[in-house]
Amino acid sequence: MSMIDLVSKIKKIPYQLSVKANFGFCPICEKKTLFIKHDPWLRDHYQCMHCKSIPRQRAIVNALNIFCPAWPVMTIHESSPGGVSSDYIRKKCKNYSSSYFFPDTLPGSYYNGARCENLEKMTFENDIFDIFITQDVFEHVNHPDVAFREIARVLKPGGFHIFTVPLYRNLKVTRPRIVEKDGEIQHLLEPVYHGNPISSEGSLVTFDYGMDFPELIFGSSGMITTLYLQKDPKMGLDAEFLEVFISKKTE
Repeated sequence: MSMIDLVSKIKKIPYQLSVKANFGFCPICEKKTLFIKHDPWLRDHYQCMHCKSIPRQRAIVNALNIFCPAWPVMTIHESSPGGVSSDYIRKKCKNYSSSYFFPDTLPGSYYNGARCENLEKMTFENDIFDIFITQDVFEHVNHPDVAFREIARVLKPGGFHIFTVPLYRNLKVTRPRIVEKDGEIQHLLEPVYHGNPISSEGSLVTFDYGMDFPELIFGSSGMITTLYLQKDPKMGLDAEFLEVFISKKTE
């Protein structure tokens, strides 16, 4: 799209909205664009004018490009994909696969065309993926230590788990919100639910992760984690909880 065409589109945006926007280049739709701030909570409301991506989606694609520039020819699995970033990665990577967790479906089987996998007990063989992706998933996992071990198991040596999850910098120690005993959930804090792409009931938040999070990942899986944060309005990277985590399996 030419700058003239872009300016023409901008003129159709109400003035009170256009003053809360900036020009840039979107790493997902790969176009010159206008990033529009629809609401002060930028994490969900700072959108690309073209693809409607939000900051955390652009952040994970940007991290893929930086840490794994050859990702389009690698073997990638994504758990619980959703949104334009997942669509973009699927389109670009020929060796992309995905799965969801359906509570009443046998892991490894399919429900409505989608594979069912439980992050805490996956049916994949060892050492088969170059990259494992989760986007805002781990705050809903009951036993994240078990899930991190499972992801390390299915990654090839030197492989990466690249993911987003809310990080609470004011917390020195990760705070559990639930405890599971004999298959029953007991709430330690007031229940909080986030949106779920496969359920209208939403997903229960199970942990608030603090600054000890990389240590917890290493202790449970042996993976070394890099916390990557880039804020750049020219790429639409500016919001709350914008950190991307890159956990590497030792070679």
